[in-house]
Amino acid sequence: MTKDANREIKSVAIIGAGAAGLTSLFELLNTRKDGTTNLAYTADGKFDEAKTGENKYPAFQKIVAFESRSSLGGIWSPSFDTPDFIGREDLDSERYDDPSVLRPPTQAPSELFNGGYTFSKPLVSGKPDSRSTKTWDRSGIYRHLYSNVPQRYLRNSFIPYEINQGKPNSSIVPLVTNHYITESLLGFARRYKLEKYTRVNSEVIRIKKISNGSWKLTVKESTGNSDIFRWYEEEFDAVLVSNGHYSIPYIPRIEGLSKWVAQYKDSVLHSKSFREFDIFKNKKCLFVGTGLSGIDLIQYVFPVAKEVIVSRTPDKEEIYPWLTKAATSEGLSKKPRIKELLPSENRKVIFQDGSFVEGVDHIILSTGYHWHYPFLSEGDSHLSVIKSGQKNLKDSASMVDGLFLDTFSINDPSLAFVGVTITPLKWPSFELTASAIAGVWANTSSLPAKSEQLSAISQRKKETGENLLFHYFPPTHVKELISRLEPFLPKGRRATDIIDLQHLSDFEKAAEVAERLFYQLKNEKIELSTTL
Repeated sequence: MTKDANREIKSVAIIGAGAAGLTSLFELLNTRKDGTTNLAYTADGKFDEAKTGENKYPAFQKIVAFESRSSLGGIWSPSFDTPDFIGREDLDSERYDDPSVLRPPTQAPSELFNGGYTFSKPLVSGKPDSRSTKTWDRSGIYRHLYSNVPQRYLRNSFIPYEINQGKPNSSIVPLVTNHYITESLLGFARRYKLEKYTRVNSEVIRIKKISNGSWKLTVKESTGNSDIFRWYEEEFDAVLVSNGHYSIPYIPRIEGLSKWVAQYKDSVLHSKSFREFDIFKNKKCLFVGTGLSGIDLIQYVFPVAKEVIVSRTPDKEEIYPWLTKAATSEGLSKKPRIKELLPSENRKVIFQDGSFVEGVDHIILSTGYHWHYPFLSEGDSHLSVIKSGQKNLKDSASMVDGLFLDTFSINDPSLAFVGVTITPLKWPSFELTASAIAGVWANTSSLPAKSEQLSAISQRKKETGENLLFHYFPPTHVKELISRLEPFLPKGRRATDIIDLQHLSDFEKAAEVAERLFYQLKNEKIELSTTL
């Protein structure tokens, strides 16, 4: 996108109103028409709310954030009592590892496309096709969850860093509870009245580029009546996708899994469905996967279960060294990956080395999530999800291809993404990315030619491979992340106001605390109530 070659962007649709979407919304609202930022900071990098004030010359005349759920916050608006579960209908096709099977596109009534239905004059209809009613949009947060990222970096720069606010127990500092994160994010949204720009209960089911250069969105709006829906179409100059990466669970294809669930209902769950550990009391539990989510759950399940078995790739090194040690710690039965499930043979699980266990009561899949954009066609977006390495199927280690800097569609930079970059500095990365988008869309800066963008992607693939590492920036590489996006920020916007480089040692402290808590909880050295 050059400064003068493409049409001026005046209207923006944001898909998703979680942490990434709300951060992006605030950034766009505070970008001026002349490409400067309306946001003010003190000399030491703290957000100056008083000097920021109202943006009297906004770059974007219309911004709407669409949120499919009934409230703002995304995953940080938890559904404690109504999680999504893997159902038999999800497994019977034997294609449950395909996100388009778990979460097919929502089908709109055919009469909607006759034209003329708008937000103010929508088409009103009954329930849509039942095959597309499961959205997996409930949060995977459970009541006892605390962060694995330090408090300082679980916020955007517009949210003040207030030590020990939310009354976190001193035993988990610098980590914080999920309740604190939720209140912090929703308090930010309330303070700046961001709900004025957000439509909840509004699922964007299709985004299509049309002949006049705009993007046409097809929207399904839920009403208070579960049998009545409102449907409409609306055009925008640009679309910012911030729908997150923790919705559609990756369920690995395992021989016998569908038969197991058919015979033993509710005995298999993805970590997204975990809520309470009491159901595992005196049970034999098999965990598949020992990344962050798996280890989080094991620390609660181990004290109450009869036995905990972990199935993982032998000699695999997890993203943090302490996770590898935790996954192979004392008391856990270690097994390689699963070969087959035989539910009719005393709940037998056979592993790839030929060993087996019997009498397994629960199987917990801590296997990550898919990249999935059911509202986008590859023909319009020119995006694709590339399977990782030599694997036959797309999984949680896949990468999104077709984005420059994990952000701009190379085919059409009026389509952009926030949240594809994988980093422990997730929230600051949301803000940095959104700021770069604001700068480019306000014509502050120009993206390089497509050939240069493709060359940059090719070079990074050589360095990381075509897998999730393509998007990954650990704290030690945060300066590289900044250098990629800083040239595109609005005038006056400083990357060092967005990302605090002075306290990166907090991540080392966070890992130490998380490791200590794992063993204390697992070995019942502390009670849960003293932690949260």
